[in-house]
Amino acid sequence: MAFVLVSAGMFKEGLDTLNKVDPKKLNESQRYEYLFLQARSHFDLGDYDKMVDYYARYSTIGLAYCDSIINSTKPGTYENLSAVGLKALRTGRYKDALEPYNQIMRIPQAYQDSAINYSCLSYIYKELNQPERSISYLMQAALIDITHSTKEAVALTNLAEYYYQHGDAKTAFTYINSAIDDANFYGARHREAQISSIMPIIQTERVNGIEKERRSLLIYASIITSLIVVVIIFAIITSRQLKKLKIADQVIINKNQDLNVANDSLTQVNKTLDSANRTLSRINTKLDEANIIKDEYIGYFFNIHSDYIEKIDRLKRSIDKNLKEKRYEEVGLVLNRLNTNFERENLYHSFDKVFLNIFPNFIDDFNALFEPAHRVHFNEEHLLNTELRIFALIRLGIDENETIAKILNYSVNTIYTYKTKVKNRSFVPNDEFEERIMLIKAVKEVPDMG
Repeated sequence: MAFVLVSAGMFKEGLDTLNKVDPKKLNESQRYEYLFLQARSHFDLGDYDKMVDYYARYSTIGLAYCDSIINSTKPGTYENLSAVGLKALRTGRYKDALEPYNQIMRIPQAYQDSAINYSCLSYIYKELNQPERSISYLMQAALIDITHSTKEAVALTNLAEYYYQHGDAKTAFTYINSAIDDANFYGARHREAQISSIMPIIQTERVNGIEKERRSLLIYASIITSLIVVVIIFAIITSRQLKKLKIADQVIINKNQDLNVANDSLTQVNKTLDSANRTLSRINTKLDEANIIKDEYIGYFFNIHSDYIEKIDRLKRSIDKNLKEKRYEEVGLVLNRLNTNFERENLYHSFDKVFLNIFPNFIDDFNALFEPAHRVHFNEEHLLNTELRIFALIRLGIDENETIAKILNYSVNTIYTYKTKVKNRSFVPNDEFEERIMLIKAVKEVPDMG
């Protein structure tokens, strides 16, 4: 009964009722509710009177009840923290009040208590000049009040005041009307008085806003009317200009037809030139590639021939010396040391290195012409196998079987058999296979002669 009377703003009646309670007969939970309601009643009464002498008197009594709760409850409990936080808030120690209220929010509590604590946190952050956090907590308190139909609440009133101060009179008007409806429903006189002090200001601002909107609409209507008149004038002018443009358009159409005929002729010439340019580009690419191959292999064959001339020279000197000294057995031994197979392998190895230097992607591009099961797995030590070497020579432009057979020391039939077996394994048609080989590009860049 005392809680209802105090909440309705009937402080004397509420305190008289509360003073009839014998605290000694209360259990621990009831004693906390009794002491906290005493503290709240005196704080609310001081806020309502707004007289310095009475405010200080009621505030001192409220703080004394907070001390009673603090001294009679265990630290860290909801009851203890609520009293510590309330005392710090009422004495203006807002930073000290933050910690107990933050701890309270981590403790399970009734929705109405939660709304009150959110409101307290909002007030603390407002006094600490942190408006964003203040309004966030205030909104949470208002949402709880609305969700659970709490009619005796101040969150909506404070929200209305906040939005009014920030220039949103429309939202403030909505919230303050909802707050006054709740206060009237509950019969909270002190809430009605609190709302009545700010409601006329918000209503006046709302009316002024509506009046400004009305004036703005009149201005916009005048501007639109003027624009319509201007549009009509421009429409008349435009209609006259369109007639002139139609005559000019016909002249332009005739000229465009003549230009189109000329453009068709130029297009045909351009197509011919493009075709010729593409042909020249392909020829230049082939020439650049041929130059690369020529430069690489000229140096390569000069080195090979130089090595062989040196070997022959050493062999000649050795034979001459042995013949002069009539050591004929040594001549036989020298000749036996000549290993043509070894020299040929060296020749192939050197050829492979030079070729792969020019065509480093040759093996990958070659294997791309086959299904995975039929791809070539080469020996890295020898770089290329016989099949790859045959098609490497074809890529260099050596496509006659007789020439390939002579270079690789095979018969013509053997070369033909190798080529046929490779082509049959590929998914590329046989008659297109060598063309695809010739499309494998040399990666080395041609020097820019420009």
